[in-house]
Amino acid sequence: MRSLQDEIRQAQRDLFCPICSRRFELKDINVRGGSSPTTVELSVVCQRGHFPVVLLLPVTLKEVLKAGPITDGLVKIASKKIDKVSQSLEELIK
Repeated sequence: MRSLQDEIRQAQRDLFCPICSRRFELKDINVRGGSSPTTVELSVVCQRGHFPVVLLLPVTLKEVLKAGPITDGLVKIASKKIDKVSQSLEELIK
């Protein structure tokens, strides 16, 4: 079963800026919210010397299907914790 941490790591490996081809670091990946009880939207923004590019990645969490829905409150709590991370999302994933 894949967790949110697994999905974030996979997004970090797979996503790149279509303009400058830059690979994103874990700290560049943000949890934007959920579009359904079992789907989370990840985003990255690249604006290194070019027009800003926003990439959105909807992720369906299979583990969540067993655990129950992701509420808006849980997404807000996770977002606040991520915002407080000093250097990188790697701190939360470990």
